[in-house]
Amino acid sequence: MMKDKRAVWCLAVGQTLVWAGIYYIFPALIVRWEAEFGWSRTEITAALTIAILASAACSPISGRLIDKGYGPRTLFGGAFIGGLLVTGLFFVNSLPVFYLIWAGLGICMAFSLYEPCFSFIIRTKGLAAKRYITIITLVAGLASTISFPLAYAISEAVGWRIAILTFVGLVSFIGAPLMWYGANHLHEDESAAAPKAGTASSSGKDRYGFLKWPKFWLVAFAFALIAMTHATLINHLLLLLKDRQFDAGTAVLAASFMGPMQVAGRLSAIVAERFFSNSVVAVLCFIFSLAAVLALMAATWIPAFLAVFIILQGSGIGVVSIMKPIVTREILGGENFGLKSGAQAVPYFVGSAFAAFLGSLLWSVGGYDLVLRVLLFVLLAGMGALVFAMRLDRKDTAR
Repeated sequence: MMKDKRAVWCLAVGQTLVWAGIYYIFPALIVRWEAEFGWSRTEITAALTIAILASAACSPISGRLIDKGYGPRTLFGGAFIGGLLVTGLFFVNSLPVFYLIWAGLGICMAFSLYEPCFSFIIRTKGLAAKRYITIITLVAGLASTISFPLAYAISEAVGWRIAILTFVGLVSFIGAPLMWYGANHLHEDESAAAPKAGTASSSGKDRYGFLKWPKFWLVAFAFALIAMTHATLINHLLLLLKDRQFDAGTAVLAASFMGPMQVAGRLSAIVAERFFSNSVVAVLCFIFSLAAVLALMAATWIPAFLAVFIILQGSGIGVVSIMKPIVTREILGGENFGLKSGAQAVPYFVGSAFAAFLGSLLWSVGGYDLVLRVLLFVLLAGMGALVFAMRLDRKDTAR
């Protein structure tokens, strides 16, 4: 339907601007804040931990609102208020105020980023959601490509506070209205919330019954660990490359290409789906991330491996954004999916929340060499959990 096409493109552009202005603004400006305020790296990254913990706490609420049919209001409200809260960073002058602003932004993330958006789309389109999610992630994969260069250019020209105001306008007055329009004009498929075959109904008082399923926790654990790895890398990337003696321009350029590589990965996934199942593609995402960390280690001695890292990490994590909701629905079913997704988001966000902070602690103990070694073990554990969840699901379906 033509209306569906317009709707999904509005959601895609809206998500791009909201990601650029609410989430990626943190890694894009962290070097500026460290230089101006004199706060330690650990103190600054703790703000993102607070934000994502707040997001984790509110994600189940967001999921329930979407299940009840309030998706458009949820997405618009989270984006619009989040953009306005970014204004507070313009006036920040103390660490407690900095933390308070990011706590508010974290709450807004729970109502406006991928988790609620994809829950809304799966609730609306059911098994046909993959095509819509792919379009959104293809466009929104450019969020970091917008955020890093724009923040850098404006900060260099007129200061980082003016960059803040620019992102406020992009999020609240362009991104939020686009998401409102898109969510209100997406046609709902009749079979969208059909229960998964072989899965017990989770209506009424038993709607939380999925929390008793081992496969729920294995899937949640797996995606939480790969998200934790990416959050550590993206939030420490400029600092890590500075530590490796890469100049600022090269570091920003590398970070900016993470977005296009996410898009490239998602395009490759469209081709790969003809030959591989969703489960196989999801496992390949972990393999790509493992190889990416190894490439980043090698970049210390051979700078060209930085490009290999960007290609592998960007493409791998880009496909995760599609596979996470799709594989989750395949394994857990579509009934009450907003609640399932919101509950799954708790460990997912908690892992991301502590990623930057724990990365700073590991760095203080053994430098970035230790950080990268730990990330390898984290990824291996996540991949093992996902494979185990898939095996359990095959047994459940065969009964």
